[in-house]
Amino acid sequence: MKIFIIGKNGQLGSELNRNSKKLGNETFAFGRDNFDVCNYDAVREKIEHINPDVVINTAAYHVVSDCEKYPDKAFVVNTAAQKNLASICREKKIKLVYCSTDKVFDGKSKKPYKETAKPNPIQIYGVSKLAGEIITLNYCPNSLVIRTCGIFGGIHGSRIKGGNFVLYILSQAKTRDKLEISSEQIANFVYADDLAKAILTLLNNKNASGIFNIVNEGYAPWSKFAQEIVKIRKLDLEIVPVNRHGVYSEVPTPVFTALDTSKAVKVGIKLPRWRDSLKRYLDFLKTNGI
Repeated sequence: MKIFIIGKNGQLGSELNRNSKKLGNETFAFGRDNFDVCNYDAVREKIEHINPDVVINTAAYHVVSDCEKYPDKAFVVNTAAQKNLASICREKKIKLVYCSTDKVFDGKSKKPYKETAKPNPIQIYGVSKLAGEIITLNYCPNSLVIRTCGIFGGIHGSRIKGGNFVLYILSQAKTRDKLEISSEQIANFVYADDLAKAILTLLNNKNASGIFNIVNEGYAPWSKFAQEIVKIRKLDLEIVPVNRHGVYSEVPTPVFTALDTSKAVKVGIKLPRWRDSLKRYLDFLKTNGI
C-alpha cells in the first residue's frame, strides 16, 4: 500500500509514519515545513505526483482557545483544506482518512457517544472539525473519519501545544508540589502508537468506511489521569481535583465526551486499557531520559 501522511511531526503523524514503514508500506510523510495543506495547487501537485492509495490527514488547528480567537484560521485548516483533499481524493479514487475529535459533541450525554450520536459542538474547534467530517464523508464517500481524544505520544508531544498532558504533568512536578486539574471533564485517552496501529489495521479492511471511534479502553476525569501519572512515576506532586464547571481558558468545554468503541471492536480493533498504555508511554519517555 502507498500511504501519504499529512502532519508527520505531530504525535499521531509521526507514529503513523513509523508504523506504516514497519509494515512495509511505501510511505510518504510531510510536515508544515515542507507541505502547506491549505495550498490547493501544491497539494494537488504533490498527490498527483505520488499517486497514493491512501491519504491520511492528521494536520489540525487544535489549540481550543486559539480557535475561539481566530476562527478563520480554524476553518481554513480544519475545514477548507479538508474540502480540497476530499475533492482531489474523490477524483483520483484515493482513500481519505480524516482525524477528528470528541469535541464534536456537547458533553451532555450520560453514556459514551456512538458514531451515530447527534453532534452538537459548543466551541469553534469542534464546529470546524465537524464541518471537516461532513465534507470528508459527502465529498469522498469511501473515506474514513477517526474520532479520538486525549492523544499522548512522542518525546515532544504536540509541537503546536508545546507538549501533551503527560509531559505537562512531568514538567510541573519539577517545580511544584501541588497542581489543580479538572475533575468534571471526563474523557478517553489514547497512546499515539496504539491509535496509529489501529488506523493502519482499519485500512486493511476494504469494507471499512464512515466514522469510527478509536481510543484506549476506559474513560476517566482528567484529574484521575493526572493522578495515575503521578502514581506510576512516584512523583512528589499532589493533584487537586477542581470542578471548573465546563469552562477552560474561558472557553466552554463539554464535560463528558467518552466515545463508544464497539463499532471498531466488531471489526477487530480493540485498544489496551488507558492505564496500560500510559505506563508504556511513561516507560518510553524514561528510556529517552524524560
